[in-house]
Amino acid sequence: MKKLLLFAVIALIALSFSGCNEATTASADTTTQQEHRTLVISSSFVREVYEKEEYQDYIFDAFEEAHNCTIQLNVYSETGALFDKIKTEQESDNIVTDLLIAHYSDMVNYIDGNDYVLDLSNLETEMSDRTFSDAFNSSTNRGDSRYFFPINTDLYLSIANVDAFNYLPSGLTEEDVLAGNYTWTDFVNWVDGDHVKTAILGQAAKMIIYQIGGMALSHTDTIEGTFPGLNTDANKRAWSDILEMYLKGGIHPESANIADLSGLLQNGSIQLAFTHMNQVSTVYTNAPAQFKVFPGPKGESGKAGTIIGGHGIGIIKGSDNEDLAREFIKWMTAPEQIVHAALGSVPPLAEATSALGNTPKDEIIKMGIATISSANVEGLQMIPEYTEWGAVKGCSDAVFAAILDGTITTQTELYAMLDAQQAALEALKVN
Repeated sequence: MKKLLLFAVIALIALSFSGCNEATTASADTTTQQEHRTLVISSSFVREVYEKEEYQDYIFDAFEEAHNCTIQLNVYSETGALFDKIKTEQESDNIVTDLLIAHYSDMVNYIDGNDYVLDLSNLETEMSDRTFSDAFNSSTNRGDSRYFFPINTDLYLSIANVDAFNYLPSGLTEEDVLAGNYTWTDFVNWVDGDHVKTAILGQAAKMIIYQIGGMALSHTDTIEGTFPGLNTDANKRAWSDILEMYLKGGIHPESANIADLSGLLQNGSIQLAFTHMNQVSTVYTNAPAQFKVFPGPKGESGKAGTIIGGHGIGIIKGSDNEDLAREFIKWMTAPEQIVHAALGSVPPLAEATSALGNTPKDEIIKMGIATISSANVEGLQMIPEYTEWGAVKGCSDAVFAAILDGTITTQTELYAMLDAQQAALEALKVN
């Protein structure tokens, strides 16, 4: 009897210890499940309040709930301030930032020499269901290694008032134009100075360098060195088209002072334009029945051309939340999220078309996705190669100003000016 009682006591003690262990294990599991982390994103993108709201509503909220975390987005209006922030963290070994959203032109500062971002080639392998545009590889990649994933780009498209199609040059059809099967020669002939006018983004230190750059890219198979150059054959052809349209009265006189053509299109002052997609979207979404949107003209290369800009996302070296950061990139670059991440510009992902609808705005974005895969494109990765980008813009400004004030009226005068400004451009290169 005593033995039976002893066994019963021992059994109760064992059960008690077992219960404690189970409770302790359950408590540990609960603690692990409830561990809350903060994922810090430092960015030169998503600057406006409404942009931050879109990111929160369509990208952050669901991720935060699924991964029990809070996303802290720190936005820097000056790219230099963003770089200084990351540099300070790296040099002090006090890493706060987990993810970096940088402009394509600034990625070189984080990859070459500084080694501030991780090689994400293996993450790209994990996302084999996605086709990222290779148009940005000179900025995002080094050889076979990827450091950033592209999340948005902007580019140049064409738009015309529906009435302008009544004055197409002989042999050109509306179907040809809308399909992108027309040339810069067709565009120049379409601008007759009477029924059809266009405009140039001529405000000093603004956009003309990109507008002309896209024109020039369509005329060459040699992309590197064409932009921001001035006196290559491709650039001479582009500037010759500008001069021809101006001499026949086809360029609106306000071109000297504008960086946005949407107002001139909306009030009927011009009927045709090759311009930035944001301006195209503003006009077309407000009056889709009055305008038609189509790819830019093809040049001597047989392709359209456009300058592209935008941003990509990478992971900071030394991040304590690398695992979570990797999951976030997977989430953000999925088609359903990247269309929001692009904030109305073009998501550089072929599969993103599946997440777009048929609204006028979506039609423009789809055309942009098609453009980056079919046109001659060039990014802005060369900006750090020059001492002052504003001065680089000034070289193109000087040529356009000389056309407008009558200094340039012949091709000979144009070519001489282009040579002179090319020399000025070369003097701006970093030694």
